[in-house]
Order: sequence, then C-alpha cells, then structure tokens
Amino acid sequence: MLKLGQILISLIALGLPLLSMPVNAAWFEATGQAVIVDGNKALAKKQATQEAIKQALMFAGASITSIQAVSNGLLQNDRFEIRSGGEVNDLELVNESYHDNYVTVVIRADIFAQESQCKAAQYKKRVVSAWFPIRDRQQAIAGGLGEFGQIISEHFEQQFNDTSRFARIKQRQPYYIYPNGPNVEEDIISLARKSDNQYVLIGEISELSIERSSRNSFLFWQDAPLSRNFHLELFLFDGNNATLLKQTRMAVNSPWEFELHQQVSPTSQQLWQSQFGQAVTSALVEQSAVIDEALNCLPTYARVLQVSSEQLTVNIGQQDGVQVGDTLTLFKHAQFYDSVGNLHQQLKLHPNNVKVTHVYSDTAVLGSTTSVPLVNIQANDFVARQ
Repeated sequence: MLKLGQILISLIALGLPLLSMPVNAAWFEATGQAVIVDGNKALAKKQATQEAIKQALMFAGASITSIQAVSNGLLQNDRFEIRSGGEVNDLELVNESYHDNYVTVVIRADIFAQESQCKAAQYKKRVVSAWFPIRDRQQAIAGGLGEFGQIISEHFEQQFNDTSRFARIKQRQPYYIYPNGPNVEEDIISLARKSDNQYVLIGEISELSIERSSRNSFLFWQDAPLSRNFHLELFLFDGNNATLLKQTRMAVNSPWEFELHQQVSPTSQQLWQSQFGQAVTSALVEQSAVIDEALNCLPTYARVLQVSSEQLTVNIGQQDGVQVGDTLTLFKHAQFYDSVGNLHQQLKLHPNNVKVTHVYSDTAVLGSTTSVPLVNIQANDFVARQ
C-alpha cells in the first residue's frame, strides 16, 4: 500500500561526502507519491511534491523561512511554504506520472543550508581518537619524550571534553594511526565501526625539535638558551566512509628550560608547568575549539542495534542529549561506484518517523509515531534527528 511521502533521495553531486551535506550545496533528487482522493489530481500532485521537498530539505539541513518560487516555471502555480533558515537555489519538476489511485512526482532541488542552521540544537556527536605518532622519533630523544604522542592525545581529549559544546571524544584507542599510512582509509572505517562512533580524529606530531638561540657576542662564554618546536596536525574523518572533513595544524616554539641531555617525564608536572608545557596546553585548547566548531554543522546519525516487537534500539542515549519524545527519521544509507570510479551516496527514507520512548545512558528505544507497523527495518539501518 502506497503512503504519502514515500521517497528515495539520491545525492547527485559526485564524490560529495555524505556527512558534509549541511554545509555544502548539493543536488538532491526526490520522488514523492500521494494517493488521489475523489479524483483531485492537482491536490495529490501538490502533496507529493511538498512532502518530497520537505524531506530533502530536512536531510540537507536547510531551513526555509519564506515561500519559494520555482525558477524554471514548471511549478509556478504550486507555491508552498516550508518553515524550518536555509535556501533552495533551484528547484525543478523532473517528471510526474499518474496511476490508478496515486501520483508519482520526481523533483530535483539544489539546496544550500544557511550558516545559522548550524546553531540549532543537535545531539552531541561521538568521536573516537587514537595515539598521535611522532613523525621523526629521533627528535623525541632529547628530553626523553618518546611517549609524548600518547600523552598529547590524552591531554587533547581532556581539553576537548572539558570545553566542547557539540561533540565529545568517547574513546581513545591505545595505538597509533598514521595519517599518511597505506591503509589509513581502512583503519579509519574499522576504528569507527569497532568503537561504535560516528567521527574519527587522528593526529601526528610533525615537529618536536630542539634548537639554540643565536649567541650574544658579548656573552660568548655562556651557553645559548634552548627552545623547542612542537607542531601537531589534526585530521577529522567521517567514520562511515573515511572522508576527510577537517584538517588543522598548530605550531609552538617555546623556551626549553631543561638541559639538553636532561630526561623529563612526559607525564610530570615539571614538564607541564614549564613554559613549553603551558604553551602546548594553550595551543591544544585553541585547536579543541577549532575541531568542535567543525563538528557543529555535521549531522548526528545513530545505528539501529536491534528490532523487536515494533520497537527499535539505537546506539545513542542520554549522554548524547537524547530525550523521551524526540522524533527521528529512519533511513537506509548506501554507497556505490559507477563505471568510471565516481562515488555515489544514496539515502532511502522510510515513510514513517519514530519517536523516543525510553532513554538509557548510551542507547534509546524508539517506536512508531503512528499505528502503521514498522516494516523493512533491520539492524544496521540508521536514524537521524530532524
């Protein structure tokens, strides 16, 4: 039995990362169907069109506050209002076909989400991290900082979780992932799935060298003071497809208050209370804010863990900001490559929404918002907050 708004949305822009949709313009193609009541084909067409566009906009993160007129004239008489601050750059009617008791309408929309939409309340994103490797480990010999990458990843996690507004680092795995490693994409996807997190943050210490300042010609008998460089590169990935979403770099040059051959524990207060330690901490705080802002506009997806008796259990809960009564959208996500190697993303939305009925620490139970049974839903399908 056909239901109003049963649609298939395909992301037309080739290679565009699925998780960056809310901050990019993208072409969406949506198919809407509506039942024809009492022979009123015009009303059914309008209902199918409105529903398809509304669903496409919600998934793109757009927020339309004014009545949009269609630019190509195909739907000039079908003006409608979608109240939700974004923009439709173009909208066209691709096809309409009538059957015995329903109409099918295919539209294509170029949607660009406004910046203000990023400030809307969303669930906190889950991030998983790992140790940060040192690119040139010879540089870590001075001072005995061979394990500095492990400690820096821990300090970054602490700073991030203490100050972030839009995400939290839920786990930090005790091993290194190299950003330029031969299997980095597989490593990113594997880490996200194994840890049950949506985003992956990895880093690399690209510089940890010590240098001497220029000697003062009048104080030639004194040793020139030491300074130390610390450069850290951070990489934020979509754990679903290993798409790089954000890359940032911090650089510190600070006095090194210790002797050249003096060993300093990377966990000691002696190090972190020094000028070098304080400069590194300050830079980590700044980079935490950069990564947090990058995560702000990204959507929150959750995976279906279990389907039982018309109820779904998903892998987000109270810690992520989920509340009883929240309404979510069900969808299946698929990726495929065409014959020339271009990556396509597809979202197939379920016609029924679901509502949160019970919330636990890191899971939630959802039920249908209507009396219609939840069919064709399986574990590893997804839900998204509207």
